[in-house]
Amino acid sequence: MKKILYLVLFITSTQLSLAQECKLKGSVADENGIPVTDASVSIFDSKNEGKGFLFTSNAGEFEFKLPCGEKYDIEIEQSGFETYIENVDLTENINKKIKLAKGKEISLKETIVKAQQAIKVKGDTIEFDADSFKVGNEETLEDILKKLPGIEVQNGKVMYKGKPMSQVTVGGREVLGGNEKLLNKNLPSDAVSKIQLNTKFKSNPFASSLQEDDEQFSLNIELKDDMKRLAFGNVTLGGDTDKHTDAQAKVFYFSEKTDATLINDFNTFGKQVFDQDDYISFFGGYSEFNSEGSIYSLRGNSNNLNLMTKNDAPSMNTYNGAVHFGVEPNKKLKISGFGLLNTNNIRYNSKSERYYNNIETPYTTVDQEQNKSNVLMGMSRLRLDYNPNDKGQIKYRLNFNYLDSENEQLVDSYYNDQKNSFRNVNSEQKNYSLSQTLSYIRKVGRDDNVGLYFRHQYQKDTPDYNVLSTTNPFSSFDLFKNLSQVNNQFNINQDQNFVLNTAQVYGIYNHLLTNTSNLKIKAGTSFSTQDFDNKIYDFKNLMNNNLLISNTDLDYNETFADVTLTKKIGNFQVDAGAGVSFFNEKSKYQDGEKLNRSETKVLPHLNLQYKFNNATSVRASYTQNYSYPYTKDFNDSYTIQSYQSIFYGNRNLRQALTHTASINFNHFNSFTFFNVFANLSYTLQEKSIQTQSVLNRDFIISGNDTIVNNYQFNTLINSGNNQETYSGYFMIGKRFAKWYNARLTGNISTSNYYTITRNIEYENGVVTNDDLKNVNNKSFNQTYNLENSFTFKKKFELKAGVNLNLSKYQSLSEQKFTNWRPYGEAAWSATSKLLVQTDFSYRLQYRDGVEINTAKEWNASARYNIARKTYLTVTGGNLLGNNIIVSNSFTDNYISTTTKNVLGRYFIVSLRYKF
Repeated sequence: MKKILYLVLFITSTQLSLAQECKLKGSVADENGIPVTDASVSIFDSKNEGKGFLFTSNAGEFEFKLPCGEKYDIEIEQSGFETYIENVDLTENINKKIKLAKGKEISLKETIVKAQQAIKVKGDTIEFDADSFKVGNEETLEDILKKLPGIEVQNGKVMYKGKPMSQVTVGGREVLGGNEKLLNKNLPSDAVSKIQLNTKFKSNPFASSLQEDDEQFSLNIELKDDMKRLAFGNVTLGGDTDKHTDAQAKVFYFSEKTDATLINDFNTFGKQVFDQDDYISFFGGYSEFNSEGSIYSLRGNSNNLNLMTKNDAPSMNTYNGAVHFGVEPNKKLKISGFGLLNTNNIRYNSKSERYYNNIETPYTTVDQEQNKSNVLMGMSRLRLDYNPNDKGQIKYRLNFNYLDSENEQLVDSYYNDQKNSFRNVNSEQKNYSLSQTLSYIRKVGRDDNVGLYFRHQYQKDTPDYNVLSTTNPFSSFDLFKNLSQVNNQFNINQDQNFVLNTAQVYGIYNHLLTNTSNLKIKAGTSFSTQDFDNKIYDFKNLMNNNLLISNTDLDYNETFADVTLTKKIGNFQVDAGAGVSFFNEKSKYQDGEKLNRSETKVLPHLNLQYKFNNATSVRASYTQNYSYPYTKDFNDSYTIQSYQSIFYGNRNLRQALTHTASINFNHFNSFTFFNVFANLSYTLQEKSIQTQSVLNRDFIISGNDTIVNNYQFNTLINSGNNQETYSGYFMIGKRFAKWYNARLTGNISTSNYYTITRNIEYENGVVTNDDLKNVNNKSFNQTYNLENSFTFKKKFELKAGVNLNLSKYQSLSEQKFTNWRPYGEAAWSATSKLLVQTDFSYRLQYRDGVEINTAKEWNASARYNIARKTYLTVTGGNLLGNNIIVSNSFTDNYISTTTKNVLGRYFIVSLRYKF
């Protein structure tokens, strides 16, 4: 397999070296020889297709790398000068000196007739004429965007210079809740007139260029005059003759002041309707999650909704429904909202093997599992934006989430191939979360702006747990030794209730000191109350012991201030500052004890950036942050985490300080289609919050049979050893020709930390071994992916690549895992009506050099346009009939291999109508 990778790398490097490119360089000056800066330079080929564009540098220079042996038109425009057009035959490197003539006044009576220009540059906006890039097979907006020079589309998300769009609008207005993927994949291509790329977009219209200096881009879609009011979408109905169903309806409507979306989907074969980016988009994008507030950070927020569900189970019923509306009654007010409902009913079997090899006599346990999962999830959002005048802006956001998850697991457990026990585990979790944000930003004079912010979150989490087992799962634990046994079964129930209420108020003041320096001051306060209750029952009888009943309250307050000075010197910019926070915490425990703690922290931060040119930049940063434990983490009574795990908190747990340093390099040349991105980061955690485990093994011997109970006590401690993590990422992409692109990506990470592990062995309840160790844990993970993309005559598209994952974990023992996955995807427009698509992957998994699993996956589909807007599709999934997936993991105590049954071979016939 390695030979295959080396061969692919060799071919790629050879093509890189043989790619024939010529440089087209030049300098632009006025009639007096003074350089003309920021002039737009566009390059068109013989078919009038745009091949590149840029602005001249401060020295009036430009440079393109283009395929040799072709003729190109250079078009240069700058306000106050006449447009310059010249045809060049690029057979070798060319360096031109160009002088622009001053523009002449044009009488209003004059009429200029000119063919439609494919690309126009208007100040900071690049405008593409949609019809100039169409060849006739485009169905949606995404099909056009993929053909624009310098633009990339990845899973419906538009990228420019390797960065995603900060905003995508239609007619200057955000539609479909800001979900650009829904827009790109559904807006009919024939409705699009112009595509406008703003290269100097500002998400905060009241910020100066210095306060918001990061490159941000926006995209605006202009519709044709006869399609300013448009309804479109599609309806799909399909299935097979056995058990599968595919039903979907997507309806979109928008006009100049109103837009609405309705999506309904039901399927039984794991078709993904929304992904993680879609859910984030519904909430307004990742920027909505990046609070400008305090350093207050709740460790491991329990409000993580189960957004992504298994999409490969043998039995699945999935429904997704979403509705969105947006209205702009006038230029001052925008109102929008959405609601989303998701249900999943999933059934699958699995096998979990655990190999305990960190003791003198290693052994293996196996769990044969039948899994059932029912999930109901709801999300909703309301957004109001009000601009009373051109100097102020008011925003309000209201989010509500709901999760109801029920899981059941029937398990036959084996010890060294001998049946050990049976258990039935049921868990149910209900989670409610309401969050809201109110902000007011105002421009004060020419050099100042002020922002006032209020944030509030309420969350209630009620996870319940029940286990019915033929053995006492915690047999050697004193508090559970005398559990009731009815009909040779034990029954344990646990009810939890966690409530979090947090409010935060803060203000931000920006003052532009000079054109190259800015002062930013932030100050505010946060309040949080947390209540945690937990009760454990034996056959529904409350276990009335203070160590098993939790009732812990926490009141937390932080007052903070931060000052940041920004200074720009040429192409170099520095942001330096420090924050100070005063923390106060009051906690009350189930035994009546009250604790009151106060601390003051100073946290410096630094950000450096240097731009070599418009295409290349480097950035370095350093920050300090604190993470704070939850009430659950402080609670030091016992709670059940799982059948094999009991948790007890630590009321002496303190904040953990994290140092983070990073440096990244970015080069994205949209004209040579060569881009490089690299990032290195280092994280050091002082007094890091680590899990301390006590593993209990109780060997119950009865005649010739042995029953083993494995369970562990987990708690949290502030480690006396620092935790270090190094990570790196790189991406190298290159278009060698119109028909060939290559991309190589890599992720590398290594960590070094310590855990305290204690192994206690019992035989019939009597301790036979007790081993306490401070374990040094090291991990080294690498992932590489090489992908080649080919396009032939716009009829056939092929992606071929290979993915390699290497993992090494060292604790009390050492394990190495290697995963290879060659893959390919192909799409063939056999005729103007027939589209054939297929994908194939081959997975090979090794542990310590020994093959443990192979898996081949092949999917294919054929779509035929039987009428103008009607499509018939035949889909075949998992054609090779693989019914299992194997995965590996490791902990301080054991190595785990999980084998899961997945959806087998299936065929779906569906009919889709587009309107």
